[in-house]
Amino acid sequence: MQLKLNLFFKNAPKIILGAFFLCASCKQEPKVSNSSQEEDSSQTHSSAPAKSTPSDATPEPPASPDEVRFLSYNLKNYLTMKRYSREGPPTERTKPEEEIAALIAIIVNEEPDILGVCEIGTKEDLEDLQSRLKTAGLDLPHIVHAGGMDETRHLGILSALPVERTDSEHHLPFTLGDQEYLMRRGILDATITLPEGPTHFIGVHLKSKRPSEAYDEAEMRLNEARLLREHVNKIQEGDPEARVVVYGDFNETRKMPPLSMIMGRKGSKGYLGDIFVKDSRKELWTHYWSYQQQYARFDYVLVSNSVMPEVNFSRSYIADPENFFDASDHRAIMVAFGR
Repeated sequence: MQLKLNLFFKNAPKIILGAFFLCASCKQEPKVSNSSQEEDSSQTHSSAPAKSTPSDATPEPPASPDEVRFLSYNLKNYLTMKRYSREGPPTERTKPEEEIAALIAIIVNEEPDILGVCEIGTKEDLEDLQSRLKTAGLDLPHIVHAGGMDETRHLGILSALPVERTDSEHHLPFTLGDQEYLMRRGILDATITLPEGPTHFIGVHLKSKRPSEAYDEAEMRLNEARLLREHVNKIQEGDPEARVVVYGDFNETRKMPPLSMIMGRKGSKGYLGDIFVKDSRKELWTHYWSYQQQYARFDYVLVSNSVMPEVNFSRSYIADPENFFDASDHRAIMVAFGR
């Protein structure tokens, strides 16, 4: 018995050290919860979206009687395109049903009065989205579909409020070097009357950061930003107090030249202010690129001086359901108008 005890105490340090390393090797990977951590692109997410609120610490403030909820959302290819599968080579297919189901659940959960979308396909695709939302309990009967030279990806608005007029632009040329190009997705411009008056909802989807041998994608994005600013200038020159909401996927970070060009000079009458909102964890990224495991803020809602006082920041936020990646690689921005 004494011999066994002597052997145990002699080897005790090795036993304890071995147990320590065994426990360390069994530790689970941390769940991604912020932009400083990496996410495995193969990670599966919960299929039930969590309720998004401005903060986990405080309850959502009550809505004003005349509140209008606007949701800006890049849907990630709600369209027919070549898609890869494990069964064989890529084929022309629509957005997978499981992605659509997650998308519908997220949108319905946010209860928007106006929905502005990027990466929608044909008008029939937009009508399909409209029909699915209605079936799920969200009726947005008014519809606007617009686009540019890109025959695949378009812009759209679905609204519970009537669309008074449209001033969308489809043919917007610009020159790089000696070559003429067209703005890829054009500019959607729909006037919708909010409680405080008619308001231009202007949607865009600027050139992606995907490199091209034919042109400089950053220069193309800057030119598209210039065309957007010129569109807003025309509105404001006709009416300096015009009510303008510019939204969409700008494919650019906040301090880069395209954002400065679109927003204009701070303090000027034509300035477009940034609705700077965060998610329930106080994070501000709106896009996750799984290939590079990279988070960024690419999506924005900007408003004119005439609209800014109506923004209820306490009820505006980035929607952050746990299953956002099941639906899209972007997160939606909710802006509440009406105090």
